[in-house]
Amino acid sequence: MKRVLSILLAIMIIFTVVGCSGGEKADSPQTDTTVTEKEGKESDDKSDEPEGEEDPILSDEKPELKILTYYTGFNMEEQPSYEVVEEMTGYKVKWFNLPQENADEKLLLEIAGGTSYDLLMRMSTNQTNQLYVQNALVDLKPYLDKYGENIYEGISDMSLEALTDEDGMIYAIPHEPFDEPQPGDNPYGVLKGGIGFNSTYLEELGKDIPKNLDEFYDVLKAYTDKTGKPAFTQSAVGWNNHILAAFGMGDPSWYEIDGEYVHRIKHPKAVEYLAFMQKLYKEGLLDNDFPVNTAETAKEKFANGTVIAYPVMFWSIDSIYNAFEAAGLDAKVKVATYLAPDAETDPVVYIRQGILNTTCIPKTAENPEHAINWFNTISDKDNFEKIYLGEEGDSYEIKDGSYYPIFPAFDDFTNSDKFTGVAPASNVFQMWQARARKTDAMAEIYDQMNSRIDEYKTEYYYENYAASLEAVQKNKMALDTMVNDSLIQAIVDGVDPQKAIDDIIEEWDKTGGLEYEEAMKNWYKENKDKFN
Repeated sequence: MKRVLSILLAIMIIFTVVGCSGGEKADSPQTDTTVTEKEGKESDDKSDEPEGEEDPILSDEKPELKILTYYTGFNMEEQPSYEVVEEMTGYKVKWFNLPQENADEKLLLEIAGGTSYDLLMRMSTNQTNQLYVQNALVDLKPYLDKYGENIYEGISDMSLEALTDEDGMIYAIPHEPFDEPQPGDNPYGVLKGGIGFNSTYLEELGKDIPKNLDEFYDVLKAYTDKTGKPAFTQSAVGWNNHILAAFGMGDPSWYEIDGEYVHRIKHPKAVEYLAFMQKLYKEGLLDNDFPVNTAETAKEKFANGTVIAYPVMFWSIDSIYNAFEAAGLDAKVKVATYLAPDAETDPVVYIRQGILNTTCIPKTAENPEHAINWFNTISDKDNFEKIYLGEEGDSYEIKDGSYYPIFPAFDDFTNSDKFTGVAPASNVFQMWQARARKTDAMAEIYDQMNSRIDEYKTEYYYENYAASLEAVQKNKMALDTMVNDSLIQAIVDGVDPQKAIDDIIEEWDKTGGLEYEEAMKNWYKENKDKFN
């Protein structure tokens, strides 16, 4: 504790020296002052140079840039995309990575200590906010107005507003998710996981992939009755979002109920969800070891044939099939996506909108203009696609409007997404699907999951835009952990589900939940008219 306090004190002292002007984090992620029409692109802000003179940032020799990004586990400069980007931009880049452990602490110490990076690329929103409140970040607006035309075109107004403070300072560039469609887009491809079933066991039971809660229970019950084994396993997770969908929820943590924005723990169906999970556990359909299961131990029980069902994502299918083969199992995986409440009700898939991570410039940067110019170049639509996928007909192809990889050329693009800038999310979602089909098994299961997307109602959720709120960062992680642990305990103990939920809510209210709720409700009230 003494060591941690000493480090924090040192950071505060150094930041006080570096940024005398101070800075307060905006209370909400929106602003009414600057960016709703991206007015920074007005022509009178474009250049300070006298007419007829070339901008030296664009015309003179380019410096080597120093860029820090998150932990990758590989050398960025050894990736094929490195040379593509260097040739495209004319800049040499020296890449640095945060460590896998204690990344936030390392970042704060380096920036506070004066380490110079020209760009902090793909930082978490939490990391960016910590730097912002310490007055350690450059206002990007002047540089974006001058050199960021492609960047402005590649991000949504709402995401930019979320990273603009009440004084109009743009303190970071948002990266929105590549793997989610936008409102109005074709949602095919949005289903990426679910509850995987051993196809051989399904056939032996004479059952189809379940689509609703009753069918799901019937399959599990039939398997356990026949084998005496648990039918379903998962890691130690209290909320199973694919089951939760049958109770009017899903991936979001927050829902509008009767005009009120409420967390799922206070959702009127939370008690029914808990009662169902208790039933599975009591009847031996849910693996009794699930409270202590890691992701690997749960996966092993599915892969060795002990259980019939286990949560899967499409990108894990090759490792599962390898494990099936090692265990002597001749089986495929069929996936039940978000469950409907019953056979008469359409299922719902919630589609995330928001900010995945951010790119910003510290005040210690030596070349902020060049950093934005570099990032703007890789955010050009054509350049983005070339970095991300390569050349059509060489490394990828488009069939019936869908993107597919071409091997072996596509092998060079395994990590290419780490080198991309920003681009309109609708375009990127289509490109991303080539990456979803990187192996035959991945392509098969990805398309199987999405084969019934037309049966789903789609609802978009925007809570990720509130991730930068101080009350969210202060309370969310601890509250999520408390709720998860308490739900697991209630499932195992089999206590009255209403009492269990009431007890969790009481603890929630005492440990920061009310502050978290107030911030989220105010944010939702102020921003809901912007949601599609």
